[in-house]
Amino acid sequence: GINAEYGVSTQSTGGWTFGILHWIAFLLEIVFATVCIAAGLFYLTEVIEDYTIISKSVFKWTNIAVLGAYVMMFLFEETGFLNVALGIITFLMAWQVINQFPNIDMLSPAFIALIVTMILNHVTAYYFFRERFLSFSQIIAYFTILVWLVPIQLILGLVAGENILPTSTNSRGSNLL
Repeated sequence: GINAEYGVSTQSTGGWTFGILHWIAFLLEIVFATVCIAAGLFYLTEVIEDYTIISKSVFKWTNIAVLGAYVMMFLFEETGFLNVALGIITFLMAWQVINQFPNIDMLSPAFIALIVTMILNHVTAYYFFRERFLSFSQIIAYFTILVWLVPIQLILGLVAGENILPTSTNSRGSNLL
């Protein structure tokens, strides 16, 4: 039949051609999105590498904001003591690593502890949301800001330490001939 309001057919005409076009378009969209994200991350690493002092300040303020968000989630949203405590411990570990920036030592106890607490934070957040029925956008907001934001910044910041000239206070500089 014809829908009188819009003048279009309401009967399904999607055959195998539409199916093929749908999957080709979907795959192209994934490729384009991946390239855009990669280009954006590459640009961010260049900015972090060129402006290390400003980047360190941004990292610190982002960490403070995330810690504040954890406290607000605990006070107003009933996210549970374990989630908040582990989140705060994770970002206290991140603070230790941020203080090393741009010369982050990936074998330092602070960095290893950060990786362990990040994984535990992610797992506890996953189990927390598995038991609660919230909207997808709320869950993504929690993970994006409270679980992933600071670790992604630090991962991008690892590149900045590669091109810093060694100084007398740089621990890596002692290995140079």
